[in-house]
Amino acid sequence: MEQRELIQNAWALTEAIEEAAGKDDWARAAELTEARAPLVMALQAEQPADALAMIRKIQASMDAVATRAKDAQAALAAVYRRSMDGAKAVSRYHQAARF
Repeated sequence: MEQRELIQNAWALTEAIEEAAGKDDWARAAELTEARAPLVMALQAEQPADALAMIRKIQASMDAVATRAKDAQAALAAVYRRSMDGAKAVSRYHQAARF
């Protein structure tokens, strides 16, 4: 596969990753990221200016999606902590009711 085709395929996958992340479909985003990884790794250092611009867009998207994923993970962790605290409170209530 030639470099221009690699970049185009990597960009198409990047757009699909952004779409999946936008829908909070992190499993699909991870699948697409795994599919994109070998394409990104196969890129050569020497690229024409237009290819470098596309590669920079891919890198910026990767950074943005990673930030969004970290934020989603933090939100999920907060919900989990609140749920666990609620479950503990219910357990304490049941223990007190038994006395």
